[in-house]
Amino acid sequence: MKIGTARNVRSSDNSLITEYGVAQAVLMENAAQAARSVVSLRWGIDNRDILIVCGTGNNGGDGLALARLLYARGAAVTILMTGDPGKMTGAAADNYRIIKQLPLEILRLESSPRPPLLGKIDFNHYHLIIDALFGIGLSRNLDGRLALLVETVNKSEAPVLAMDIPTGINADTGEIMGTAIRAEATVTFGIPKRGNLLYPGFDYGGELYHSEISFPPEVTGDDSITLSVNIPPKLPKRNPAGHKGSFGKLLIIGGSPNYRGAPALAAGAALKSGAGYVRLAVPAELVSQIFPLVPEAVFLPQGGSGPIGAEHLPDLLEQAMLSDAAVIGPGLSTHPESVRLARDFIAAAELPLVVDGDALTALAGREELCKKRKYPTIFTPHPGEMARLLGSSISEVETRRIETAQEAADRYAAVVVLKGAHSIIASPEGRAWINLTGNPGMGTAGSGDVLSGIIGALTAAMPSAIPTEPLRLGVYLHGLAGDLAAEAIGATGITASDILNFIPEALRQYPKTITATPLYNKIHPV
Repeated sequence: MKIGTARNVRSSDNSLITEYGVAQAVLMENAAQAARSVVSLRWGIDNRDILIVCGTGNNGGDGLALARLLYARGAAVTILMTGDPGKMTGAAADNYRIIKQLPLEILRLESSPRPPLLGKIDFNHYHLIIDALFGIGLSRNLDGRLALLVETVNKSEAPVLAMDIPTGINADTGEIMGTAIRAEATVTFGIPKRGNLLYPGFDYGGELYHSEISFPPEVTGDDSITLSVNIPPKLPKRNPAGHKGSFGKLLIIGGSPNYRGAPALAAGAALKSGAGYVRLAVPAELVSQIFPLVPEAVFLPQGGSGPIGAEHLPDLLEQAMLSDAAVIGPGLSTHPESVRLARDFIAAAELPLVVDGDALTALAGREELCKKRKYPTIFTPHPGEMARLLGSSISEVETRRIETAQEAADRYAAVVVLKGAHSIIASPEGRAWINLTGNPGMGTAGSGDVLSGIIGALTAAMPSAIPTEPLRLGVYLHGLAGDLAAEAIGATGITASDILNFIPEALRQYPKTITATPLYNKIHPV
């Protein structure tokens, strides 16, 4: 499923109208039909008092068409217009002319900064409020009377259904534009918008429903739209006559006196993800402490009294030649010698490579080291690491998640996952995916180390796959394991070890989940 910008959506609307001859009135009616289905499903219609807040654009036209359909099913509908209906055009104006012929109460919000009408309407009286104010048409922060209207709706006890996207949510970034409607559910039309799935927009939208409103696949699947929902490929099939060398040999380099658990979590996750053979290169003095945590790994003690340093490069490159993929960075430290090692290993290693944690910090500003590589490179940064990679701020990364992931992928010639709520995956070719698995409980120390281990194992097991495939699969499985852990023990107390321990169950459930509910119940077709 493609996820569009406001510009993509407008282009698709125009294409449908001009190239396919579908009238705007048909799209508006289809949108209203879809919204009525959601109202019927969630709240019921007959004998319900429903307030529909309408602007004067096409989103308001959708709301007016919905008012007619709800009235036809027995609802008592009140319409609150926020602008001059005389300024409505096209199908929206047609729907207003129809509405005027029906015995519905139509209120007009005054233009004063504090409209008296807001104090007269009992918003708590309504069983449901429909937000058909702006949709994707909002181009600046809400203020004045419209901001007051939004805040008044939010304070009411009535549930809210947003049409297309909650008013006040930026359709491209998911940001709050001054203030925003908090909806219990949203029904979006044609192509889902980025703001429907990016936080905080996703949170403000409540349950998300989607209707294609008769958009054909040629339009909704437009290849010029670069962002899609992450629906990964099948799991690699295990050879029934295989052995430990058949299922992926992974080298993991990391660990330091202050970060002993990180490499153990990565190795444990790799083994539980199906890796047949995991070599774990850690400082020699840590082996006795890490061994009880992951006894199945083959340890490669690196001599010396401190973190792994550049003097260990020849041995590690030799081990890389015996492996199908490598992970570097979990707990490695930012000691100058470890930084030097990370840079030299990344530049010289001739195998697919997952770069995580401190190795990402070592790479910041050194994109030439990755561009020279002949083998796939995968990055797994959190927002702070991404900011260092791009020389930007964390706030800029958070507000431009898709663009920053794509920029890093292009600049470093790497496949990138920007971790966070609904992680973003990007390829150097400009494609991107938004992942829908995972939950807030996964924001815990060590969760990223588990992810790097999963991705490393899948990369080793899928040597012929394009680099995005093991990454997309690993990110999905990591989130699914976290969701299974949250379901079993609650999200608040999840640890990285809990996520690790649910990896086998995530692998077991994955084939059914990806077939039966590919959108992971985060987007409901209607």
